Amino acid sequence: MADNGMDAFENVAKCAYWEASVAAFFIPNAWSMVAIIYQAQSNPGQLWDAADEWYEVKQRLVAADKEVTAQLKSLAKEDWSGKDRDAFDKKLHDYQNQIRVSYSFAVSVHVILKVMAMLIAMFIMMMWAFATIVFVYAMIIMALRAMMLVPVLNAWASAALASVQAQATVVTGQLYMVLRAAESGLSSFGNGAAGLLGGLMAVDVMGQMLTGNTAAYGDFAQAMVNSADDVVKGHIALLEQKLTAQFMKGKKLGGADLGAIGKYKFPQAKIPPNMRPWLEKVGGVKGAFDVGVPKINVGPIEYTPGEGSIPAGGSPSLTRGITESGEKYGDSYVQRTDALPPSQ
Repeated sequence: MADNGMDAFENVAKCAYWEASVAAFFIPNAWSMVAIIYQAQSNPGQLWDAADEWYEVKQRLVAADKEVTAQLKSLAKEDWSGKDRDAFDKKLHDYQNQIRVSYSFAVSVHVILKVMAMLIAMFIMMMWAFATIVFVYAMIIMALRAMMLVPVLNAWASAALASVQAQATVVTGQLYMVLRAAESGLSSFGNGAAGLLGGLMAVDVMGQMLTGNTAAYGDFAQAMVNSADDVVKGHIALLEQKLTAQFMKGKKLGGADLGAIGKYKFPQAKIPPNMRPWLEKVGGVKGAFDVGVPKINVGPIEYTPGEGSIPAGGSPSLTRGITESGEKYGDSYVQRTDALPPSQ
């Protein structure tokens, strides 16, 4: 996978989680913010790499389109005419139309992935900025608590602590509302982009079939079958992630937030108030293992936690890597889900 500037945002997202989760031990209402940051762990650099791969596909399609045009122009009507020539021209025109339909799809995917990568990067920066503000408040609270142990400073530190805690609670609540609104907007855009890509894929398959590539639907269906296990495991990992976030929020478990399986909806149970502080911390600790620690690269020191630290948003026992060392983005996934037989 290519190393691009967007990859750094994965570390920024992890830093945001650690700052916010540490702060939440001192500012209890920060756990709702931690839950959002936990669920938003991602690496926009991977989307950027995927977009670049689709750009390469687009370039190859442009080259193929030019080659077909050259072939059509190279055979003069005077040299070859008749039914065979008409059939030949029709076949090449159909093939060219298939290329152009795929070209439109490749360009659309490239643009959408680039835009999504930039939006996610901006959201991660917002997460980090908000987490840093809350973290600073938490450090001030910790310092004031330490000052309270000094008899001569106890009275002043106690009064200052009450004031700072009240201010931190208000500011954290305001930051959470802004972050939640931004998350909702990003989620809506992502869902819309996914729906658009699905529609464009259907148009691509239909266009291929209408221009003579009758195997397109079969290939599409086979690819869906090949990737079914990854889709199922991805849904299970997402369910686990949402449940962990519910622990962090400490209000309820189950319900509509977990989604539904067909018509089945998960039952919902409210968390008793006396259990909330404990379950919030349990969720926070579990989330720390899921998120992992950022890569450290300072001077001669370089530390990368295994092929992570555990992948954000999914249990390592349920997910498989999209990209292995030394491969281009998504190579291993494409190889195991490709509907076409390997070329000899």
